[in-house]
Amino acid sequence: MTRRGMGALAAALYVGRRWSEAGPGEPPRHAGRLARIAFVIGIVGLVLSALGLLVDARQAYTSFLTAYAAAISVALGALILAMSTHLTGARWFIPLRRVTEGVAATMPVFAILFILLLPGLGELYPWVRSSAGVPAAAYLNVPFFVIRAVIYFAIWITITLLLDRWSAERARAPAPGALGKSRALSAAGLPLVSLALTFAAFDWLMSLAPRWFSTIYGLYWFSGGFLGALALVALAGCVASGGTLAGAIESRQYRALGTLLVTFIVFWAYIAFCQFLIIWIGDIPVEIAWYVPRMRGSWGVLAVVLIVGQFALPFLLLLPRAVKTNRTALGVIAVWLLVMHYLDVYWLVLPALHPDGIHPHWLDLTGLAAVVGLTVAYGAWRIAGQPLLPRPSVAEPSPS
Repeated sequence: MTRRGMGALAAALYVGRRWSEAGPGEPPRHAGRLARIAFVIGIVGLVLSALGLLVDARQAYTSFLTAYAAAISVALGALILAMSTHLTGARWFIPLRRVTEGVAATMPVFAILFILLLPGLGELYPWVRSSAGVPAAAYLNVPFFVIRAVIYFAIWITITLLLDRWSAERARAPAPGALGKSRALSAAGLPLVSLALTFAAFDWLMSLAPRWFSTIYGLYWFSGGFLGALALVALAGCVASGGTLAGAIESRQYRALGTLLVTFIVFWAYIAFCQFLIIWIGDIPVEIAWYVPRMRGSWGVLAVVLIVGQFALPFLLLLPRAVKTNRTALGVIAVWLLVMHYLDVYWLVLPALHPDGIHPHWLDLTGLAAVVGLTVAYGAWRIAGQPLLPRPSVAEPSPS
């Protein structure tokens, strides 16, 4: 990592530590400040992205879609993580649950940001400009595309807001009934969330190349997003354990998060390899056409970077137990995995615009600043003034 990158990482960790400075179980004292800073960054990024429409509309929309797809996959991963731990009754996860549900509860912001993409559908998707030769023309049309998106967001927003509300109730006072409702909703909602996520991947990303398809494409997008969610929760836990959640997050939480990271690093690599292997063995022109630009030139170099950076390197680093239980090491690896996840989505999306090779653009940064800034601002605003630990009750005993 360069000196500038190390400086940025140190600054981010310092801001995160300041945000979390509070007694155990108290609301984060600096969440409001973080929300204001992130909001300014988001607005600046949004304004610059809007100006970019005058320079290169296709690049502006594609860069924004890349940042959007990477960020919302992390939020959806956080939602599925929260629902899964409700179902399994994972007591070790209790100190991290409010943070995880806070990440998932940013879904209303993603719904608003999605509206900003609608004027650019013709710039993004070839099937909008012409449906000739598109095998699924009855499926890929703008009205049905928008209707499906409304259904996806209705499912995600309803579940995230209910889980977050009931979790906040447990944080304010013992509420065993709220815990039972969270488990019941998680059991009923997981299939709906998963199906909506899969079809969203088909609609928003796979249809960038409407003549190509992969039945496990949604699973590939989910695996990267879930890995990113685990990394973000691990990073938040590492930061908050020095203040707001001091004493609540212990070595067992770090070890469990590290183990889950290793598991889903392998899972992401397995899904990516299976998709590539099946298409390579089939050797059907319409299928390999998607991989051809992504395996050549600078896109091929990025593919190697992802194999090393999102699989081999973090996998080897996280194998020792001492690394999993080291707060600083786990936090640095979490930041690294979040960067790799963005590059993974970048590798999925941008070759549709630049098949000849990587063309870095300042709009990539403005799109990322807009999406991440606004969602972080909303998430920090929701957490501000709320305790992060539930009140002990008979139904949900203290994690300690």
